[in-house]
Amino acid sequence: MNNNFQFGSFLTSVVFLLSSLSVGATPAYAQEDPVVAIINDYEIRASDINAEISKMPLGDQVSVRSDPEKFAESLIQEEVLFQFVFKNGFADEPELRAEIKTLAVNFLIDKYVTQKMVVTDEEIQEYYDDNPGAISGETVQVNQILTETREECEALMQRLESGENFAELARNHSIHENSAQNNGVLGSIMNHSGPLGFEEELFAIPQNEYRLFESSEGCHIIEITGSQTPPMPPVENVAPAIRNLLLREKEIEAVQALIENANREVNVIRP
Repeated sequence: MNNNFQFGSFLTSVVFLLSSLSVGATPAYAQEDPVVAIINDYEIRASDINAEISKMPLGDQVSVRSDPEKFAESLIQEEVLFQFVFKNGFADEPELRAEIKTLAVNFLIDKYVTQKMVVTDEEIQEYYDDNPGAISGETVQVNQILTETREECEALMQRLESGENFAELARNHSIHENSAQNNGVLGSIMNHSGPLGFEEELFAIPQNEYRLFESSEGCHIIEITGSQTPPMPPVENVAPAIRNLLLREKEIEAVQALIENANREVNVIRP
């Protein structure tokens, strides 16, 4: 490639374009956007140069605008090296591939997920109205006995219903060491989804009654011994937290949709 590619015909325009911009100002591209170079059909224009300069600290912008030809050439050679990487198979180098993959994934998530996420005031109000327990910090006091199988749970439930002591059965039979050592006391549970998978269902259980739940940990016998419901805070006090929660939920859904779309385009084999 000729590194002096048409400099005489267009760099005068580029120099004028760059020098006419005040330091720190948003670039204005006048009436034309001349092509500075074409590298394998990829065009670098004056607007591309202006955009790169505008990202620099103000002191660096002054220096670059004093020698725009040199800066334009550096962008051309940067593009040459970038295309050279892919043309010669360097993208398959493990270290480079890892770098490119990370950048590409982050770019996709930022452009097609993060930048598109919006939570409206109406959505915040709706969540506030529909989730008073979670917003107010409502809690229940929970005792549990955890066993490996449902059969063990059901056998212990029969013993509880026959009048045996919950604390004693928890100490002797629960495989959850921390609560077993504390007579089965698990502690306070808040009214929102969590690692157990049934936290919200606990708030429908009357006090001093037993319920059986299964999770990835095993089988749980649950007893509710008390509850606390603080007053609701004003919606404006909790709006930022609700917004972050809803944004996170939307991002998870959008990332999953992006992955599903990618899987339709890419062949995956799992031997």
